[in-house]
Amino acid sequence: FPEVPLAMISASTDARIMRQAVDYAAERKQFGRVIASFQAVKHMCAEMAAELQPCRGLIWHAAYVMAQEPEALSLAAAFAKSHTDEVGRFVARPATEVHGGMGFTALMGLHYWFKRLGVNRAYLGSPERVRAEAARLQGFAA
Repeated sequence: FPEVPLAMISASTDARIMRQAVDYAAERKQFGRVIASFQAVKHMCAEMAAELQPCRGLIWHAAYVMAQEPEALSLAAAFAKSHTDEVGRFVARPATEVHGGMGFTALMGLHYWFKRLGVNRAYLGSPERVRAEAARLQGFAA
């Protein structure tokens, strides 16, 4: 079952997508102003940051469990993995929207991170599968 460092891969991918969107918004100009000054863009970036913050907490908790209670690691990793996967899918959409039409081009490189999210999901398991495993570990499912 996925260990904590594998969940960190997913969270770091999400953070890179968000960072790329924020950096682009800070330099892209529209109507004589950087798009980061527009309220809608600020809201999208703030929502991405707010969604990512619990991922960090879950990963830190799983790392703590790995050091202090290794027998409970599979459950902590399952919680971290399932949540970071869903957040990654959420963050990828507004990050592309911040980039506008450029977000779909190979020039921006967002397609690489979309692919990485898909590989993480295939390699580490979907949130549904990981949650089913967490339920089994807790005795809620057979």
